[in-house]
Amino acid sequence: MRYSKFFGKTQKETPKEAVAVSHKFLLRAGFVHQLAAGLYEFLPLGFRVLAKVDQIIKEELAKKGVQHLLMPLVHPASLWKETGRYDKVDVLLKFTSARGTDCVLAPTHEETVTDLARRYIHTYKDLPVVVNQNQWKYRDEIRATGGLLRTREFLMQDAYSFDRDKAGLDESFDKMVAAYHSIFARIGIPVVVVKADSGTMGGSDSQEFGVIADVGEDRIMLCDKCDYKANIEKAESKFEVHKQDKEMKPMKKVEGKDIIGVEALAAHLGVPVHSTTMTLLFQADKEIVAVMMRGDYHVSETKLRNYLGCKNLNLTTPEVVKKITGAEVGYDGPVNLPKGIRIVADLSCKDRINFEAGANETHFHNLNVNFERDFPTPEFADIREANDGDICASCGKGKLQVKNSIELGHVFKLGTCYSEWMKANFVDNDGKSKPIVMGCYGIGISRLIAGIVESSHDEKGIIWPKTVAPFTVELISLGKDEAVLKRANELYEELLEDDVEVLYDDRDESAGFKLNDADLIGIPLRILISSRTLEKESVEWKERSEKEAKIVSLKDLKKNYENFIAR
Repeated sequence: MRYSKFFGKTQKETPKEAVAVSHKFLLRAGFVHQLAAGLYEFLPLGFRVLAKVDQIIKEELAKKGVQHLLMPLVHPASLWKETGRYDKVDVLLKFTSARGTDCVLAPTHEETVTDLARRYIHTYKDLPVVVNQNQWKYRDEIRATGGLLRTREFLMQDAYSFDRDKAGLDESFDKMVAAYHSIFARIGIPVVVVKADSGTMGGSDSQEFGVIADVGEDRIMLCDKCDYKANIEKAESKFEVHKQDKEMKPMKKVEGKDIIGVEALAAHLGVPVHSTTMTLLFQADKEIVAVMMRGDYHVSETKLRNYLGCKNLNLTTPEVVKKITGAEVGYDGPVNLPKGIRIVADLSCKDRINFEAGANETHFHNLNVNFERDFPTPEFADIREANDGDICASCGKGKLQVKNSIELGHVFKLGTCYSEWMKANFVDNDGKSKPIVMGCYGIGISRLIAGIVESSHDEKGIIWPKTVAPFTVELISLGKDEAVLKRANELYEELLEDDVEVLYDDRDESAGFKLNDADLIGIPLRILISSRTLEKESVEWKERSEKEAKIVSLKDLKKNYENFIAR
């Protein structure tokens, strides 16, 4: 392709709204164009990368026996009402067709694929099977930021496995995990795999594939001694156990007005932070739950929701807190709560003696609070977020480190939740009807492109891995010398004859302009021809991932680029 004929141009200035490195470079280099908030158009450069990633995914999945299909983007709302997710998924865009049919734009395809399964899978002889589609999705996100990192419309790979039992699901799950490792290895991106929460997808086990990056919205925890890795929503740690008093002291009320933060409160009260207690009131479906957390930790709403088994979980409003406790937010505590209020405390609160808690009176706190004597002993559960530096619960030796990560892929063991909701059953060899056991597996393809840029760039621009680069070679001619232009054109035709993907920058621009654009776009190999190199019957050879250029003779050029492509 000749750059002079190419649709899409580079930009000198970085758009003001771009903060993430990938957002800046993809816009400036002419890979994407923002149509509206969360909506991006893939220009020819970007589309070539998108197509290559798409193809690699399809090839690696096909090697595992996965069958490709395609399902609609528009779904009848009736399918989503069958599973109960119609009113549960907050990013679901709903509309009514001209014929009066309630519809949704699909954010995911569990409902439609389960509908297919119940129509085409009848007996155990039809199992196991794994199907996949690479399809566009739409999620009506309130906040769309970071360029391709969080969009409303995006291309996604989503596969679904169907099995007879848990053992079959485990086998399909492991097969898909192996395929994912192969996909990311071919693309050339260093992924980290962590244990994760299943969230609104449902099911039991899930793993998340991500790339560590400062701009990542996911927080993951890694042990510095063993291979334990988990999303912070799922991470387990050992909390520090502190020495306790041997005897209970009389509870007393102490004023603490307008003090912000547990550190300031602990200093005011003359107690260590680990002796302070945050008590938060949550609305868990139809139940009010008082949640106790040691002051040096934070509540994990994901863990709390999983423990309570509720569908909806939200902090109560200040008005509800005042009505229940008689105090403003920040002064609520477990003592003298109304009957019927369920109390759940984190495991870090257990076995404490003489701790602090809100007094359920505005501006006041209780000191020397004790279980059972001052209020009923609560339920204890692991409902806290692990802290940076906590001891790893897996090995008991290493410390957990918090890293930011971009989620690129997620795999779930769904089990039978969707098949039970939608009555997708099969007849087993014992003659009994049973629900199909399902798994689902997804990679955000358009987000993956941003992830590649975040993990592979320098201050000048993108450094594309060869497998997904829009072109393998960028050929640049400098100057207006007729001999240079003639030789550059001949070399361009030779590269095309050898089936090399080449972008020929034949524009009438300065050397600095062309070289800066080449670094920004990030094509793996740059071949430059000028009057100076032609005098030596050579070209300048510069690999994007290397700092230095070298001179290569024209007679050895073909052998060199064939070796480069092959390695």
